[in-house]
Amino acid sequence: MAQRQRNGSTHIPSVRQDNSRPFLTQKALLNSLHAQQIFDRGYEMCANALFSLSVVLRFIGSEEQAQEVDALVDTQIDQTLEEIRKESLRLKEVAEGNGIETAIGYTSAKTIDVQITSPRSIKYLAIIREFDGMMTHLDALWLSCVITDSQYARGVYEWKRRILRLAGQIRQMATRAVLAARRKETVAEETDGPVVGVENSATEDATKERAESE
Repeated sequence: MAQRQRNGSTHIPSVRQDNSRPFLTQKALLNSLHAQQIFDRGYEMCANALFSLSVVLRFIGSEEQAQEVDALVDTQIDQTLEEIRKESLRLKEVAEGNGIETAIGYTSAKTIDVQITSPRSIKYLAIIREFDGMMTHLDALWLSCVITDSQYARGVYEWKRRILRLAGQIRQMATRAVLAARRKETVAEETDGPVVGVENSATEDATKERAESE
């Protein structure tokens, strides 16, 4: 039996990185270091999880199960995106109220080529880009002494943690959903009649992967 290949950064069962997957390439300009760090740490992990939910889960599970998880993921993504936009607007209004120009520059802005591997991965990218836009207002307020160093650091930390935590939560949901579908599939195979060596191996793999993901 061939060994299952795993990506150490995702731990999502049944997502083989050597499989050929379709993707779109989208360029994204990220100005702030903090948005660049979120992209580096969270995007690939989240994109792999979202691909697993969109494609893999539908192969080994039911459409009903996939739609149920999809709804949970959509709610979390849409809520986070909406709250970032609200905070960005609030910071913009504070800056305008203080007569501050928010069209600031950055010393090391980066244009990156992003692989879009599922419809929802572009939504997570949108969250990162909205956060980057929000940072322009926060940076302007900080540079203009409207907010203190402590307020600035706390605001950046809390938003980065929230966006990265979202990626982690989506990864966990994808892992659990795929493992649950595989367990159900194994039970169905045992009921129909076991194939020697397959069921035990699948169950052992699922147990190991679940332990790794927790």
